[in-house]
Amino acid sequence: MRRGWWVPSAWEWHLLISKYSQRARRPQEEPLSSLHQQTVRRWALGPAEGLKPQHMADTPNLPAGVDFSDAENEDGPVWGVSQEDPNPLIPPKQLPICMQEKRRIRDKCRWESSTDRTWERWAQRQRRSCSKVLEAVQDLASACSLWKKPLFEIEGRFGSGIHSFFTFLRFLVFLNLVAFTLVLICVLVPTILFTQPSGAAGPREGATLARWDPQCVNASTKDLWNNADVYTYFVHIFTGKGFLETSYLFYGHYQQRETAGSSIRLSYLLSILAYLLVCFAWITTQMMKEMIQKRMQSRNYRTRLSTKIFSGWDYCIRNTEAAAIKQQSIFNDLKMDLGEEVRYLERQKMTTLQKALLILTRVMVNVVILLLMSGAFYCIFQVTVYTNDYEQTTSAYGVWSLSVLTEYLPPFVISVANFFLPLAFAAMVRLEGYSPNAEINLTLMRSVLLKLASLGIFLFSLGQKVLCIGQHEDPSCSACGYNKNYQCWETTIGQQMYKMTVFNFLSTLLVTLLVRLPWRLIVDKTSWRLAQWYGKGEFAVPINILDIVDEQTVVWIGLFYAPLLPLINSIFLFITFYTKKYMLFRLCQPSKKLFRASSSKFFFQFVLLLGLSLASVSLLLNIFNSSPSRACGLFSNYPTVWHVVPQAVSTYLPPPAQRIVHYAGSKAFAFPLIIILSLVLTVYISQDRANRQTIRQLKTHLVLHAKDKMFLVVEISAAMKASSQAL
Repeated sequence: MRRGWWVPSAWEWHLLISKYSQRARRPQEEPLSSLHQQTVRRWALGPAEGLKPQHMADTPNLPAGVDFSDAENEDGPVWGVSQEDPNPLIPPKQLPICMQEKRRIRDKCRWESSTDRTWERWAQRQRRSCSKVLEAVQDLASACSLWKKPLFEIEGRFGSGIHSFFTFLRFLVFLNLVAFTLVLICVLVPTILFTQPSGAAGPREGATLARWDPQCVNASTKDLWNNADVYTYFVHIFTGKGFLETSYLFYGHYQQRETAGSSIRLSYLLSILAYLLVCFAWITTQMMKEMIQKRMQSRNYRTRLSTKIFSGWDYCIRNTEAAAIKQQSIFNDLKMDLGEEVRYLERQKMTTLQKALLILTRVMVNVVILLLMSGAFYCIFQVTVYTNDYEQTTSAYGVWSLSVLTEYLPPFVISVANFFLPLAFAAMVRLEGYSPNAEINLTLMRSVLLKLASLGIFLFSLGQKVLCIGQHEDPSCSACGYNKNYQCWETTIGQQMYKMTVFNFLSTLLVTLLVRLPWRLIVDKTSWRLAQWYGKGEFAVPINILDIVDEQTVVWIGLFYAPLLPLINSIFLFITFYTKKYMLFRLCQPSKKLFRASSSKFFFQFVLLLGLSLASVSLLLNIFNSSPSRACGLFSNYPTVWHVVPQAVSTYLPPPAQRIVHYAGSKAFAFPLIIILSLVLTVYISQDRANRQTIRQLKTHLVLHAKDKMFLVVEISAAMKASSQAL
């Protein structure tokens, strides 16, 4: 006990002032009734104070916000009703009193349930401020989003399925811009500011020449600038040779002789690896979001048609055009729901014989598809080998037209195979009896596997010729570890990826201008029966997705060999958006079969992840196993590209950090890593099981709640009939 006078501290003064100020600010009104006081007391205490009924004693904690105030159960009391007091727990919102009384009850609940109002008010103000800032940022991002108005118009006129294709294209534009930003900050700006400009690809300094065979470093720059006429520049633009070969576009240009070169080497490698990791995380996150949306749009969780009809309209619309688009969107949504329900009922009525015939048809269709794909792979392999042999035996600058056609022969064959075979897949999938969503996804998967396998065959044949895969005993491969005829093989691969990117873009433009547009004119201006029977043609989402996924996969593969390729692809995708939009609005007719965006978006991200996996595997194999070119590039003095990372660790990090990094990269680190991942996986599995059990219990309570309401409706109807008869 204190002796003498008690002098309160600053904190005690604050508590006293806040306490009396709170009492002064309380509403001085009439006392609450006994029922209202009990409601306030129970509402403030909540279910944690022993109000949980007996039949839910063993129930795990339910999510916050779940209210079973009206639910009853045959085995126990009503939720929120104590055994000693029959008065129910009723939220103030549901009390049959005026608004002033409800506010008074709410204020009393707040004062009685809070323990530290100062801290709570401060935290509440901070939450409100953060939410306002977040909403402002989201509004700004939404206002500045790319192609917002065209995407809204596309969704209203053609449905959410085709809209998902254009949003996916916008997503790829952002991915490429992120890659270009990383390359610009980590590679291009340091190269321009901190190094001297170098000329064309040439031999390295004396240290390199003394260590390696001279025939591996005798790169020549002849014919790069000679005969610089219009045709030569035309060839350079379409083949990536000449002035483009010695520019910042390709790997061979980045060769420095300064001490800063080692840091640029490290940033060059790590920026590319970081970008691939960012792409993987971004795509995986999008897949998880779309998978949740896809599950919520499935048949078990679908919104009722009556709800969509009576609450689907947006009353903020004041424009006639926007109203028409919204009406069309609601019509498309209802059409999809009814079509899926009809197909579900038809599947339920199928007999055993019909199911057997359907399975046999699907097996035969898959066999035919495998045969077609095998023939396409064989043609791609043979054409790639022929093109590489032609480039080594014939001067590329003798006849420029023949040279360009020969160099574009592999991309042409790949494009032809990937143009006609998906059409065949789309025609044959109709025989398999799938729903429109399944048809789109299955055709998309087959087309993507065809495209990725074709690209893999092309890379393998290119690796056989350039990197001597499986041919190390060849005299042209034994000296350098790669084919000595390709002095800067990274630039050669970059040129191949550049040509494929340019060809894919040109094929998109030419198909629109030389195929779709003339066919639309034939359909509109002539009475040809074949043209009238086929019509304008539909906007094939799988084929268009196939094209842009192929372009993005090529960009990922060529990112190490052509660092500025993402910038070029961003420009191409920007133009492709308006080309596809024009084709959709002017040259195609709306699809008769609509499909949901929730299902298609997930598969779009999945096939993009497959392309990223193919690109990552090919890049990592070259980074860890292939010998860099001795005549050009940043890594000519290293046995492998990855060797620069251990050297940087031993140079820039202190000994304790070096030991940590070496341990993280050793096999001993795998054991604790596996244990940690197993524990994390166990936690997620347990949480998923608990959530599933909670969902089942909530469904049971909802069913009981509905039964109680139906019982009350029956009782009220009987009472009304009895009263009417009595009258």
